[in-house]
Amino acid sequence: MGMILKFTKRFSLIAILLPFMSILSIVIYFEYTSTKKEVFSVIQKHYIDSKIELFKNYADYITQNYSENLKEKMASDDEFIIRLENELSVLKDSEIKYLYILYRDDDGKFRYLIDTTKEVEQKAEYNQKFDTQLSIWDNVYKTKIFKVAYQKELQTLWITIAYPIVIDGRVDAIIGSDLTYEIHQEISNTLKPIEKVYIYVIIFIAIMLLIIYFLIFIYYKTKNKSFLDPLTKVYNRQYLDEFLQTKSLENYFLFMIDLDFFKHINDSYGHDAGDEVLVAVSHEIKLNIRTKDVFIRFGGEEFLLFVHNKNIKDPAIVGNRIRQAVENIVINAHNNQIKITLSLGVNPFPHHSKDIDEAIKIADEQLYIAKTLGRNRVEIFTENTSESKSSKRISDVQLAIDEDRIKFAFQPIYSIKSNKIDKYEMLIRMFDINGSIVTPDNFLPSVKHTQVYISLTQLLIDTALEVLIKENIELSINLDLQDILNDDIMNFLKLKFLQNKTLASRLTIEVLEHEEINNFSLMKERINILKDMGFKIALDDFGSGYANFRYLMELNLDILKIDGTIIQGISKDVPAYNIVKTIVGFAKSMNIKTVAEHVEIKEEMEVLKEIDVDYLQGYYLGKPAFDF
Repeated sequence: MGMILKFTKRFSLIAILLPFMSILSIVIYFEYTSTKKEVFSVIQKHYIDSKIELFKNYADYITQNYSENLKEKMASDDEFIIRLENELSVLKDSEIKYLYILYRDDDGKFRYLIDTTKEVEQKAEYNQKFDTQLSIWDNVYKTKIFKVAYQKELQTLWITIAYPIVIDGRVDAIIGSDLTYEIHQEISNTLKPIEKVYIYVIIFIAIMLLIIYFLIFIYYKTKNKSFLDPLTKVYNRQYLDEFLQTKSLENYFLFMIDLDFFKHINDSYGHDAGDEVLVAVSHEIKLNIRTKDVFIRFGGEEFLLFVHNKNIKDPAIVGNRIRQAVENIVINAHNNQIKITLSLGVNPFPHHSKDIDEAIKIADEQLYIAKTLGRNRVEIFTENTSESKSSKRISDVQLAIDEDRIKFAFQPIYSIKSNKIDKYEMLIRMFDINGSIVTPDNFLPSVKHTQVYISLTQLLIDTALEVLIKENIELSINLDLQDILNDDIMNFLKLKFLQNKTLASRLTIEVLEHEEINNFSLMKERINILKDMGFKIALDDFGSGYANFRYLMELNLDILKIDGTIIQGISKDVPAYNIVKTIVGFAKSMNIKTVAEHVEIKEEMEVLKEIDVDYLQGYYLGKPAFDF
């Protein structure tokens, strides 16, 4: 569940990150294009400004040194033309393709005064007409201000600069310069490194987006599978956290649903038939709820149903509709016609509970009432207060832990062979605020499946360890099947005993089987781990509930504790005598020790000795006490 929750949180982060990265990539792209233009513009301006400054200096030089009409002087002085051409050629570099001086004749036509072109076939002669479609030349004559024009139709030329030579307040000539397009390319090449940086960033973001999109695709493709029960195809228990993260319990009624006498179906028709019954019942329930309702297989034959309470005033109507629908179907399972009923417990206001565990406990309490009243019925929590007795018990137990009112009594277990105390069983007790003892059956069921229960179990293990260190005795403690399967409790046992097999060898773990083992392979694995740590394993209350001889064959047990309900009256009850004798004989053939519980009279003890039970425990031999 924790892993699914973490996974979901990661994708919640991705859901925020994805649009951010998409926007970021767009921003970076536009920033890149804008920056490229700006940088290009800055470099271009700097380059043009440097040329204009160069031409300005030369124009000032001509104005200062040649105050007469240039055209008239050139017409009469060839040496002057050569000298000016040489001087002007000094200004020409690889960036300037053409450099020349023009004048405008009386007809408004522009003609060459000087052309610095070296190639004879391209060089313009003095007074040769200058053909152009640009208007900058006339504008320079009118404004006496330099002009810059961009060549759009010529591929070899980039920019044309026209700079006026002003003599006596009039434009006498114009310095013309055509910059080669290669300069444009050089500036573009200068920007290549910046362009690459932006491109790399955009590529990186694009790759990240592709990865994120792929992960989201995989996540949503597998998400439903991870949240679906493989047998019934309804939501599994893992979906509960996902549901609670996105929905408010204020909008739902909480139903706890259980199949009546389902164990009988498994025992009578086999587990395959039982699976078919679960599938059929799940399907029928889904037909009788809405898409906005949430149906979860909680475990085994138990289901949670969150019914959206919009437009529903009485949850009993929904509960009875489901109950009657299932009651009316006949299930064909492995050539058997099977009918089944449901018991339902309802918590109408789960949002009033402290957490989901308490809300489920209230519904579970109502389910228990439905079963005790005959099954095939709906029971609804109707107290005015939102806190049930179950919820109060959870708070009471937590307070008892905090105030050190959880104590442990010790009941002796006698060896028939030595007629002495072999070990003690630790029994948990709670003292209420008035100092009265509360027995475990009055508080443990209400905290089952809660963190308080785990705290109690850890306190039990800690106390057992302290006693084993202090006293040279052997102890037994009780753990539920689900405790053995609980990672927190297993890890706590490893933390306390893994490095101390000597102490572990003096501790017997009595496994209580309040529910059927559904995963024998995992249970066997856990029990083997405990035995490797040095613990002895006992199966408690054998002969009642779900325990059967398969447990003795499948699980690596050391001790079998025969349930007290069979022991009581064994001295007079022939069937009880035969059952116990059979259990003891089978256990001895499996090399498993036996303990008879609830031995209350001498006659029972004598019969059990005759049957050859190994150990005895009960009030006749010793009551639980808080000291040894």
